[in-house]
Amino acid sequence: MKRFLWLIIGLLLVIVVAFISYFMIPQKIPVLTYHSITDGDSSSMNLNIQEFEKQINFLAGHNYHSLTLGEVDCFLDGTCSIPRKSVLITFDDGWKNNLELAFPLLKMNGLNATLFYIGNNYDGHNPNFLNEDDLEVIKKEYPNIEIASHTYELHEEDAYKLTVDELKEDMEKMKEVVDSPYIAYPYGHHSDNYHKALEEEKYRLAFTFGPDGEHRKLDQNDNKYELPRLNMSDQMPFWKFLLRLIWIK
Repeated sequence: MKRFLWLIIGLLLVIVVAFISYFMIPQKIPVLTYHSITDGDSSSMNLNIQEFEKQINFLAGHNYHSLTLGEVDCFLDGTCSIPRKSVLITFDDGWKNNLELAFPLLKMNGLNATLFYIGNNYDGHNPNFLNEDDLEVIKKEYPNIEIASHTYELHEEDAYKLTVDELKEDMEKMKEVVDSPYIAYPYGHHSDNYHKALEEEKYRLAFTFGPDGEHRKLDQNDNKYELPRLNMSDQMPFWKFLLRLIWIK
């Protein structure tokens, strides 16, 4: 009897320690980054719709809170709290298949997401990307999808090397298409000039993308113009998706 009692006490102590430790660990946010969602094979910048649906079903089925950019903003400011199981879902570029395949699934599961849109596709010259009419559909039928900037026409690897004035000129053009204080850098590259341009144009948050130190979760100590994101668009087994939610620091 005494042995059983000590076993119960030990188990309770483990539970209490685990509970206290969980809430003492600084809160971090996994920022998931998708690009093209396809009904064919996945690749380094595509993800098959079946795999995407499996991931979304997991988030919804395990009661993850999908954040808006405003919630991330106030979390970083320390002016609001967010649930421990929170995630920010983002899409880059503005692929047409996001609207056709991904957004209906997100809406059905009650999940929010952010689309970082390349503004010069607005006129419809590239049929693979969302145009003006598509953005209107998103605004009317998908209130769970927030549209922010991925630059107007600077989706280039070397864009971060431009002058402050050149960067600001592109930001002004983008405001004619999408007027948002949030941006994702093309290819994740940023610079002091980029930071200065963003500050002068009153941007509040800017997101990177890529490996190394930027391939981790976001926390409250991060520079608001250097917010890390996790790549979700290459070929990966489901356990790697779970690692991005649970394990990666």
